[in-house]
Amino acid sequence: MAADEKRSLLRRWEGLEFGVQLVIAYPVLVVIVSFLHLTALAQPLWRSLVYGLFWALPATFLVAVASQNERRKRREREQARSGDDA
Repeated sequence: MAADEKRSLLRRWEGLEFGVQLVIAYPVLVVIVSFLHLTALAQPLWRSLVYGLFWALPATFLVAVASQNERRKRREREQARSGDDA
């Protein structure tokens, strides 16, 4: 994937509303966290799923907040750059 494509995908993610980011990120993080508990921590399958469901909640919130913060910082940098050009 080219750098421009990565930036475009990142901007599309950051452009989503906070709630949409939550809805998209939660199932993905449930799978990731459950897999980590199952493999790295050697938890039984049912316990891994419960931990995944639980720990994905704060992780999802943090991902969405970080994304919104990055969008805000990018917007401020772009405004500062356009102000320097004028």
